[in-house]
Amino acid sequence: MKDVIDFLIHRVLAILVALAIFLLLMGLGCADRLARFALFHPQKYTHELRGETFQEVWFHNSTKQKLHGCYFPYQKINPHEVPVGTILYIHGNGDNVSQMLDWADKLRSVYQCNVLIFDYAGYGKSEGKPTAPGVLDDGLAALTYLNQQENIPTDQVIVWGMSLGGSVAVDLASKHEVKALIVESSFSSLADMSRAVIPFLPAEILLWEKLSSVKNIGNVSCPVFISHGRADRTIPFTQGERLFESAKEPKTFFIPPEGLDYHCAPHSPEHSEALREFFGSL
Repeated sequence: MKDVIDFLIHRVLAILVALAIFLLLMGLGCADRLARFALFHPQKYTHELRGETFQEVWFHNSTKQKLHGCYFPYQKINPHEVPVGTILYIHGNGDNVSQMLDWADKLRSVYQCNVLIFDYAGYGKSEGKPTAPGVLDDGLAALTYLNQQENIPTDQVIVWGMSLGGSVAVDLASKHEVKALIVESSFSSLADMSRAVIPFLPAEILLWEKLSSVKNIGNVSCPVFISHGRADRTIPFTQGERLFESAKEPKTFFIPPEGLDYHCAPHSPEHSEALREFFGSL
């Protein structure tokens, strides 16, 4: 009789453990799907991009998905002029390359740099679907393109990320010796963002990919420029503060003036001047 009872107890315990593991995996999967739904807003387009100041480029990420971008080589005023560097601009979750041509052209002329803009998998003309680990891989593919196809040393690349792109930029700068890191209106981690939106969600446990910029930025050794508005209702200002506090020197923290301190606000004259000073220091 005792053997039967022990067998039943062990069987029940095994079922409970299996059920707990199943529910945990379901929770992880649901949380990951929820994160993708909240994080990515890909927009596709098929029209041709027209312009004489850039060239369309294609490259592949590690899963062989074909990614699309536009490269703006710096236009020299004299043949002996050398660009300050090359900006790898990494956009936010609702943008795509077709919307950023004028912006990239402005970056090139104002900061005297080559500029590469590109779309994550699933955005614009890029193949595939976006995922949290995938956007990090896409960023690495863009950096590799600059190094291998445009012959630009990694230490001459200025990685510039906006919002979601900030997490990709921080990840790249933490793993590669780049010239500088610029982060605008970005989150400290995906888990922090999840808690800000859904306070009761145990994000640290349920999310596969944390996109923990606040952890990674401590491994960045290049100069850092971080900007974040106090009126940002998309990503709390406190997350920008945490990023800055975790970054090493030399670092700069710029708070846009009132009225232009919301998420994705255009640069004020003060913001542009702060960036020019930062580029001048490079």
